[in-house]
Amino acid sequence: MSLPTPKASDSNKQISELITLIKNATETIESHFLKSSLPIIPSLDSLAHHPLDSAILPPQLRDAVQLLEGACGQLCATLARPNHIILNFFEPTCLNVVTAFKIPDILQEQPSGMHIKEIGEKAGVNYEKLGRILRLLTTHHIFREVMTDRFANNRLSLQLLSSNPLASMVSFYTSVINKATSMTVEVLADPEWGNAQTFDRSPWNRYTGFEGPMFQYLDGVTPEGAQQGALLGIGMHGWNDVVQASAVYLDFPWDKYPPGTTVNDVGGGIGSMAMELIKAYPNLQLKLQDLPDRIHQAETEIWPKFLPSAIAEKQIEFKAMDFFVDSPIEGCDIYYVAEKRHVSVPFQTVKIGMRPLKLDTIGQTEKVFKFFATSVESSSLVLAFFSVHHTDEYVLQHANQLDTSNPAFPVAPKPMLPNYGAGRIRQYNLDLALMATQNSRGRTLEEFIDIASKADLQFVKLWYAGEMGMVEFQAA
Repeated sequence: MSLPTPKASDSNKQISELITLIKNATETIESHFLKSSLPIIPSLDSLAHHPLDSAILPPQLRDAVQLLEGACGQLCATLARPNHIILNFFEPTCLNVVTAFKIPDILQEQPSGMHIKEIGEKAGVNYEKLGRILRLLTTHHIFREVMTDRFANNRLSLQLLSSNPLASMVSFYTSVINKATSMTVEVLADPEWGNAQTFDRSPWNRYTGFEGPMFQYLDGVTPEGAQQGALLGIGMHGWNDVVQASAVYLDFPWDKYPPGTTVNDVGGGIGSMAMELIKAYPNLQLKLQDLPDRIHQAETEIWPKFLPSAIAEKQIEFKAMDFFVDSPIEGCDIYYVAEKRHVSVPFQTVKIGMRPLKLDTIGQTEKVFKFFATSVESSSLVLAFFSVHHTDEYVLQHANQLDTSNPAFPVAPKPMLPNYGAGRIRQYNLDLALMATQNSRGRTLEEFIDIASKADLQFVKLWYAGEMGMVEFQAA
């Protein structure tokens, strides 16, 4: 059955509606900048930090930014030539080059601009080829070409300084993950690998030839793997800033817990989330558990650098653990559990995604926390408890319009895609990164509810904090 052809008047109306949405969102964003402690809107050429760059954005401002990104993207996709939209694919490669050779750091030596010959000499690479790479990024508003063949940092390229943890995440994505994604077609075309659900049949496995899970490799099987694992560990700190992970701690009622409450961040990597929790609620006592390499990195590098006071005041305890053998530290009030090795979900288990399960055990003597892995193929957590909150980086949202007066998700105004389009693209980028590196996936709300029901959990509420989703369950 063929679909009706949209009328020209409908298309024209959509353009006007998108322009109105862009105008209104822009005015909202502008008003927040002007009400901030530094009441200016920074230029792209600015090298100064603005307070809103690192602040947890209020929901109204966050929604306006996502709406602006989505509406602008849809407007350009509608009005530009379709073939122009399709042919954009070199930016990740260029970002990989400038982070690998620390070009933003070099440009900091001359904020007014440096000639490409000098940049190439300092970086140890061919200056002519480097100049072409910088020019493409400049065209995407990353860097400035202040004079012919003279480049300088700008507001966006400063995010790529080696001192910024985000640069490590950019490097990991544009090298490790992008190389893995290059094998996606080959894996999908393979009848065995393409239909496999195990984490040793991912595009990353095909690219590297490694026969185990990626996180085993990153835990230090080889020196290169250990280096990449450290890169990802630091990068997660930058990733949490991007998605405003600390908003989870502002929007969830942590203040209801009394002083001295112990929170165990199980599988928390270098402890980025735990660090934000301590900053917001210094009365809490944190414990951080993960594999030995990550705990060593957290205890000796990350926390001494970013939050040494927590160590000095004994607010944080570090303890390594093997997820397939050990159980978490007993007797904690709250378990904030992350397990990064899941692939599929057996009916009898709740399978953990890239982010944590939070187990609220205060005042409930009958709550039981049991942690074990059944096998390498189905690394699982079996949980018996009164209530659980699952916090995932993203709860995936479908892109089709739904006829509902009470949607669980915030829905963008028409004619935008209901999932905000480009304004919330990171959740889909992460989903494909999971597929490419672990044969894993993000999950929709319906899938979370289905998984929880198999563990006798009932859906209560979907929370939004920053860009993150928090699905609340209670015992059925």
